[in-house]
Amino acid sequence: MSVVKVHDGVALIEVNDPLVLTEIESDAALQPFLGERLSDQRIAVQPQALPEVLKRLQSLGHLPQVLE
Repeated sequence: MSVVKVHDGVALIEVNDPLVLTEIESDAALQPFLGERLSDQRIAVQPQALPEVLKRLQSLGHLPQVLE
């Protein structure tokens, strides 16, 4: 039997390359805002921290897109 979790009001970082997610997880400035790694390509983020996370990702050279 599979388990399905449904979450409301969750922010995610999704990447194409799992190595990029590993780099993001290793960044000391982002670590306080990161939650559970959900897959090789997705990690939960504190929704209230999105402005700080987006700013930091941009400073690292990433081009984040916000989807609502």
